[in-house]
Amino acid sequence: MPVVLALDLGTSYAKALRFDETGAPVGSLARQPAGIGAQGRGDVKGVIDAAEAVLDEALAAGPRPAAVALSTAWHTLVGVDDDGRPSTELSTWMDDRAGAEAAALRAAVADPDDVHDRVGAPIHPSFPSARILWTARHQPAVFAATRSWCSLSELVVSRWFGDRVGPSSSVASASGLYDQRAGAWDSELLDAIGLSSERLIPVDDEPRTGLAVACRSRWPTLARVPWFPAQGDGASAVIGSGCTVPGRAALTVGTSAAVRVFSDRERRRAARLPGPLFGYLADGATPVVGAARSNAGAAVAWAAKVLNASGGDDVEQATAGRPPGGHGLRVDPSVISERSPDWPLFPSASVDGLRPTTTPLDILQAFVEAVAFGVADAVDALEEWAGPQTLVLAGGASASPGWRQLLADAMGRPIACSSVGDDSARGAALAALVRLGEPMPAPSDDRVVEPDTARAAAFAEARAVRTDPPFGASLGP
Repeated sequence: MPVVLALDLGTSYAKALRFDETGAPVGSLARQPAGIGAQGRGDVKGVIDAAEAVLDEALAAGPRPAAVALSTAWHTLVGVDDDGRPSTELSTWMDDRAGAEAAALRAAVADPDDVHDRVGAPIHPSFPSARILWTARHQPAVFAATRSWCSLSELVVSRWFGDRVGPSSSVASASGLYDQRAGAWDSELLDAIGLSSERLIPVDDEPRTGLAVACRSRWPTLARVPWFPAQGDGASAVIGSGCTVPGRAALTVGTSAAVRVFSDRERRRAARLPGPLFGYLADGATPVVGAARSNAGAAVAWAAKVLNASGGDDVEQATAGRPPGGHGLRVDPSVISERSPDWPLFPSASVDGLRPTTTPLDILQAFVEAVAFGVADAVDALEEWAGPQTLVLAGGASASPGWRQLLADAMGRPIACSSVGDDSARGAALAALVRLGEPMPAPSDDRVVEPDTARAAAFAEARAVRTDPPFGASLGP
């Protein structure tokens, strides 16, 4: 019975866990803080140390893995010099410094809508394309010293194999630089940035064996097993939550939120991708289409901390027994640069309607409800394109009674909750097992949370009469 070790390189934690051919976890989860700060940036050595420490912990006990699977945060970026050493810090989608550069790139291309369709999303500060231009403008010496630009997964796998390893199709597809139609780096964007294609490593979807000498002695049980190319964590979550079949959408709510479905290449190519949606890849042949919200758990945690209202389940504390909208506030919770459906270039959080009687808990409730409305807007945008879906909730929200009920009430519909604690790691393992010849397990029955009728009606009314502007008014600068 094959067992796959899944390594999940997230923006909050590096995690590792074994899974058997049914997708069931084997043994305990190893976890280390990723070392990435609240601004979406981290010291490269610290991030690598966390990934290596979690492998050490996972391999200290448990059955010998037949393979290693990788899930990785999409949109990561790091530069390396001629000797393969990091020339920049690691940045993630949460690094929002490149708003002006994203605006410049939007103005520089001939047809921004066509770029959106080619690379899978509008030009936006959350993508490496804009962050590379930011480096060129603000750190020209660093830009000049950088031989290659790569993702976190490329960096660690290159280090562990002692070779220059390129991104998978899945990782490249979420860089904002990869022309998915042509299967190559996008020449128009590279020209606009002033970046030659030689400074990006070619895509590589093949598994690897044969660790570098130092890693072979450190992890001898992994030295000769296949290491499958990294898969974007969003694609892995679709697989891990059992949403590879039509009619099921993976709704992942954690630090950020996204709703995603698997599609097919013919449909993806038939028409331009609608403005609110992104379209990345799970592998070289499988599109993932969805919508995302940057301001989800991170925005709630920020508000709870600022308001000194943290205490266990922040969402449950802010909503239990409190009538929806009873605070009388209008909130845009965009403390982080927001992504789809509207893709604005800069954060724009605001609170309107404060009165002398307003309490910190009122403000937290308003933030929480505005976040839920944003998630509901993302679901609406996806279903307009994909049709009605059964929503399968995963991520940290699936373990929170407050989040589960809030989302069901805010959308006025039942939500199935994934019983899997680590959907991205499980999805990467299942994808590797399929490549090893194992069948994809059928989706398991999930716990269903029904909306409260009265609260759902109140939320529906609140969504219908919202007079605040949407989260970002346009795709323009």
